[in-house]
Amino acid sequence: MTSLLAVSPTITGPRELCYADFQVASAYQPIVSLTHQRVVGVEALARPKKDAKSISPGALFHKASTLNQNAMLDIQLWEQHLHNFARGAPPTWLFLNVSADSIGDPSMAPDLLAERVKASGLRCDQIVLEIVEEAVASESALIDFVEQAKAQGFRVAVDDFGADDANFERVWRLKPFIVKMDRAMIVHAAANATARKLFISLVRLIRESGSLVLVEGVETRQEADIAMESEADLYQGFYFARPAAALNGFYATEQQLQRSQRDYDQTRFMELQQHQDLLKHLRFEILAACHQLAREDLLENLSGPLLDIPGVARCFLLDTHGTQQGQAVADRHQQLQKSFNPLYQSQGASWSHREYFRQAMANPSCIHISRPYVALPDTLRTVTLSVKTYTRRGNRVFCIDIHPDEAFPGCQELPAAL
Repeated sequence: MTSLLAVSPTITGPRELCYADFQVASAYQPIVSLTHQRVVGVEALARPKKDAKSISPGALFHKASTLNQNAMLDIQLWEQHLHNFARGAPPTWLFLNVSADSIGDPSMAPDLLAERVKASGLRCDQIVLEIVEEAVASESALIDFVEQAKAQGFRVAVDDFGADDANFERVWRLKPFIVKMDRAMIVHAAANATARKLFISLVRLIRESGSLVLVEGVETRQEADIAMESEADLYQGFYFARPAAALNGFYATEQQLQRSQRDYDQTRFMELQQHQDLLKHLRFEILAACHQLAREDLLENLSGPLLDIPGVARCFLLDTHGTQQGQAVADRHQQLQKSFNPLYQSQGASWSHREYFRQAMANPSCIHISRPYVALPDTLRTVTLSVKTYTRRGNRVFCIDIHPDEAFPGCQELPAAL
């Protein structure tokens, strides 16, 4: 049976592991927080060599799998990573991978892992356990492991989320501290506009469910911009820093992070400036329409200037209960091209559950801009501008549906209010 042997560390040098005919060093890749403008974690990675030549870590783990030694290799790598990390003692989390085959192995029980952490001089709450949840065959074993790990004080991260078939239900049951988005997702988001919108929505959904989101595999400025646009909490990838043995080279990483934010802020500012004239025009016409409504002008008579603006699809009125008053007034092109759709007839419909109605009622002094959604009348991507206004029949919420891809081409995000 192939044996594992850790090379004895020198007083000053890092520890390396000998396994079969591999020699394995530790490397650490920084994980950064845009909010804090600094490195807040490092992921420990195995860097094997064979005959003094670097090889893929996959070859190392394949060897352990063929020998049925996955848990044994995990333990040896853990002890090495912990030792080398403790030498540098950076004030960050240490992310450690737990292979799927090790889940449920008695030697990888969380209480034993906790003893190894404490023996290295670290605390369990400094350690983030990375688990590829989809790779673990036994859901009960996975849940038991996670619950015991949390009880010991470990943080838990679901790794490679979005690769293959993401199991949302299992993630919600695990309630991880962090969800790491698989690199494939940011690559698709950079290549496809629809994938970009879905990625941003998915990040928002995970954050709202109670987990932090880490976008991994960020390698280009475009991918970094998308990650920042999504408001993910943490970032990891070659664009910010490559894995390295040293744990004291964070200055360059943090400088790159600051440059990235400046670039993103500048791009965002330029986008908004590009569309500022249209936003001002919209505000002027909406306020003018509100004045006409106060004089009891009919909606179909006052909507013309708004509907002449490219991308404006329809105007409609709601009462203070969210019930639509009369039929929506649509632009002429929509009226001519309209196909059969029973959802077109919306008089009397209730929109009280919509964000744009609630925002207008709660903050009557602003013209609100909703987040993008698919509108029922035409099933196109839409944002709704809404404002509470006075008419002689009582207060109303004046709403204007806009197709943002037509009105604001290239703009990834609009302000929340005018």
